[in-house]
Parts: sequence; structure tokens; C-alpha cells
Amino acid sequence: MKVLILGGYSGIAQKVGELLAAEGSSLFLVGRNKEKLEIVAKHFEVLGAKNVWVEQADLNNLDNHKMIIERAMNTLMGLDLLLVCYGILPDQKELEQNPEKILVNYYTNSISIIHFVSLIANFFESKNAGIIAVITSVAGELGRKTNYFYGSAKACVDVFLDGLRHRLFRTNVKVVTIKPGIVDTAMTKDIENKILIAKPEVVATDIIRGIRNGKNIIYTPWYWKYIMTVLKILPISLFNRLNI
Repeated sequence: MKVLILGGYSGIAQKVGELLAAEGSSLFLVGRNKEKLEIVAKHFEVLGAKNVWVEQADLNNLDNHKMIIERAMNTLMGLDLLLVCYGILPDQKELEQNPEKILVNYYTNSISIIHFVSLIANFFESKNAGIIAVITSVAGELGRKTNYFYGSAKACVDVFLDGLRHRLFRTNVKVVTIKPGIVDTAMTKDIENKILIAKPEVVATDIIRGIRNGKNIIYTPWYWKYIMTVLKILPISLFNRLNI
């Protein structure tokens, strides 16, 4: 399989990449830190990846997206899967007090993803094949006082993916929305309340299994689907009393 991974050294991306590498896939990794990318690339090569290439880039620069896609496709000699694994977890309190800082959150967690995926979707649609898999978050399903800036950015991506999936329904292009809960990675190291935190290797296994089973939406771990369902049906008067 020929795979383009955005956020190639994120905790989840590394574990998914390990599974793909062990199967002999060719991988093209994109991220801001070239040194980290190269370390991960060597690890994937040891595990059995057919080939691994890296591309240093700031994905918030939308002007770079076409070039990255062209380089990846030319290097891989095609593309089967786009896996989007990057994002930031902003400081909710800081953004509440300094709304002028909110744009980085929305650019990184929403706008840049939507732009990149839109370009890939057009390519996949033209050849009538391909898989687009994007990691969002269960935080996008319900606004909560502790992370509504982050959650609202993810909600934007969720709705975009819903629409893209609807648009491509009659093609052989698959659009997969991946909704993890809290995962034990560098991004969540400062979170104080880590109830039900999941290991990234568990999440990675769920992602690969879900993609192969043709899932449109993957909750990982599985119980988050039911947790969010319960939270969403609570009366608003009761929900507002919860300290979450």
C-alpha cells in the first residue's frame, strides 16, 4: 500500500505506521520537524516498510499543499491512502482570555486539514479509487466548557467529512472519520483528568481494522460511541451541571 501520512511523528501516526510498515507498505511522512521524521522513518524501515520518505513542511501554509501532494505521488508512484494525524490541543483558558489567538487553533485543527483533504479528494475521485482517513476527536460531538475551542474545530472537520463522504458515495473513494477519546500521547501530557485514557497502539489497531472493514466512522476505543451518545441525550439543564 502507498500511504501519505500527515503528522508523521505524532503518537498515533507512529503506531499506525508501524503496522503498515510491518506489511511492507511504502510511506511518505510529512511534519514540521525533519529530525523527528527521519528517526521515525528509520524505525519504519527496520520494521519492514518497502520505502519511507520524509517531507518537512508547515501544513498551515496552504500554498504548500499542492506541492506536497505532487511530490508524494511522484515519489510513491501513486497513492492509496491519505492518513491525517496532526493537530494541536490549545489551552482553553488562554483562548478564552485572548480570543485574538484562536486562529492558530482553527487553522491547524480545521482549515488546513479541510484544504489538504479537498485536494486529495479531487485526485482520488478522478481515478475512482482511494481512502481518506482523518483523525478528529469525540470532542467534536459536543461543546464542553473545558475544550470547546478544540472541539469546535474538530466538529467543523467532522461535518466536512460527512459531506465529502456523501459526495463520493457512488465512487470507490472511501472517507473515514476517526474519533478517538483521550490518547496517551505527547499532545495530552498536560491534561489533568485522564479518565479512560487509551494507549496509542490500541487506537492504531482500531484504525487499521476499521479501515479494512469498510467503516465510515471509527470510535476508538469503542466505548466512546456510547459515552457520547449518553452525553448528547442528557437534558441541557442536567448537562450544564456536569464539570466536564
